[in-house]
Amino acid sequence: MNIATPALSGMPYKRHRRSKSEIETIKAAILSVIDEHDELTIRHLFYILVSRGVIEKTETEYNNVVIRLALQMRRSGDIPFGKIVDGTRLYRVPRSYGSVEEALRDTARLYRRDYWRHADELVEVWCEKEAISGFLYDVTAPLGVPLMVTRGFSSESIVQSVANEIEDDPRPLTILFVSDLDPSGDLMPADVIRRIKHYAPSGNIRLERVAVTREQVELFRLPTRPTKRDGNRHAANFEGESVEVDAMPPNRLKALVQFAIERHMDNDRLHILRETEASERQQLNAFRLGGAS
Repeated sequence: MNIATPALSGMPYKRHRRSKSEIETIKAAILSVIDEHDELTIRHLFYILVSRGVIEKTETEYNNVVIRLALQMRRSGDIPFGKIVDGTRLYRVPRSYGSVEEALRDTARLYRRDYWRHADELVEVWCEKEAISGFLYDVTAPLGVPLMVTRGFSSESIVQSVANEIEDDPRPLTILFVSDLDPSGDLMPADVIRRIKHYAPSGNIRLERVAVTREQVELFRLPTRPTKRDGNRHAANFEGESVEVDAMPPNRLKALVQFAIERHMDNDRLHILRETEASERQQLNAFRLGGAS
């Protein structure tokens, strides 16, 4: 299967006009998907509905059905605020407090020991799309792993920055990569390593592709789309159809990233660190309560 476009056969494309009952069925399916996930992008919602056979896999269905109905349902209150997210538009507000006591409470809540400070290796997660960064941050933040959004091929500034860090810290660095399975996504991992090693030739760095892989397409039966080849200089050596990372349900993608990170962590050491962290958090709370009395 792939995301189809109307055939240029000379005949006008006729969009199927759904009945009221058919629209209500789609709305019910949307609510069912929403109930199963904490957060979704519109693109994730679209692919899940496609995989369940609720709608056809076309950009027309995406724009005229999923986007339109989701907007109506959000405005009516049927879809709760926060269930549909847009990771490309960030609202940044400086952190401030009404009192020292409030600041100490927040510090205790957010306090986290740095597992990687004395680890034998370092791990970072890089993702191609900013729209999914919010989901991935839910995984990387608790584990103290940096998250980099590349927005396509990494800029030279990013590459040089990583190379400088490798030169300063000789520990092995593993980049866990999340991207579309398409001509560009296929070339990005090798391109990243090659360019970093240009600036840090002796650096100990490797890259693991977490998603999307060809094996995952088959295993999870992910929806595909035709590979864009006209004018795409990267498509010559790419075989088959493409898959957007958005086709992977958020919970599954988060689980894959968490598993990939934890493979590089020592469970016993992590357990000890978490116990120490909990004890020190209690000390911060005790200091806050003592100072407030």
